[in-house]
Amino acid sequence: MTEYPVGSVRTTARVVRALEDNREAGVTELADELNVSKASVHNHLTTLERLGVVVSDAGRYRLGLRFLDIGIGVRDGMELHRIARPEVDGLAQSTGEATALVVPEHNEAVYAAVETSSRNDRRIRLGSRAPLHATAAGKVVLAYRSREAVEEYVETVGLDPETDRTISNRSELHTELRSVTDRGLAFDRGELFDGMRSVAAPVRRGDDTDALAGALTVLGPAERLSGKRLEEDLPGMVLSAAKRVELELAD
Repeated sequence: MTEYPVGSVRTTARVVRALEDNREAGVTELADELNVSKASVHNHLTTLERLGVVVSDAGRYRLGLRFLDIGIGVRDGMELHRIARPEVDGLAQSTGEATALVVPEHNEAVYAAVETSSRNDRRIRLGSRAPLHATAAGKVVLAYRSREAVEEYVETVGLDPETDRTISNRSELHTELRSVTDRGLAFDRGELFDGMRSVAAPVRRGDDTDALAGALTVLGPAERLSGKRLEEDLPGMVLSAAKRVELELAD
């Protein structure tokens, strides 16, 4: 079986991703970037426009807001989001930092719920995706996978560095994940963004302590997330919030 059984669907997905990356583009630009004929790109864009997914203006195309409606609808239908949302909001109020519910999807950490405070100088965006090995929440996800699954992640995704602090060595990653398992917590010390730190705790599903549903995380600049606050105060708050979510998921 080929990697993509329906090649035209892959082309459509590439067009959508290119529009996401470029914000807007014309047919010729997309054809050159994707190495696809202009006729093929035009046909895909016209179809997407008629489906209400793409918007055109004077020969320029951009993604419409249909994906926003779809994504929020999917997110709001998740039991985990319904239960965790109040805890995400409560953490933001009590810490004064950005907080999030992160769920794993296709080997990425997806920010499914986000709450930020007015004093955050870098806001994480709802729906953002990040590599698992470069975030506290992502390392929680990897820590609850088997060693074989982690090796598969390394082989298929890789350990590309986001900053000079990102773990990019296989042996170092396994050591870090053992530490996450032992502590029940993960930390990101400038591994995704320079000058930003985060702490995350696992949210396990029901009575199965190995079944990870997602993670709760608090994020902020290094000048505020350091010392006792990062190592003791915030971890206690995040762990307590995650435990409350777990208890409700188990009911």
